[in-house]
Amino acid sequence: MHVIDGITYLDTIEAAKRLGLSARTLINQRSEGRSPMRYVKHLGRVLYPLTEVERYGRELGR
Repeated sequence: MHVIDGITYLDTIEAAKRLGLSARTLINQRSEGRSPMRYVKHLGRVLYPLTEVERYGRELGR
């Protein structure tokens, strides 16, 4: 986990584990423009806000 300006972010691997998906699935969704989650790039890493990961998890029923 990473906290930037008071917001908690997860990297791709952390988000994938939390969602029960593979990291490759999240990477593919992002690169194909079908990611349901906002993300930021910070210091060369893709980070997903924890709130977005939780929201997507609820959509997936996880």
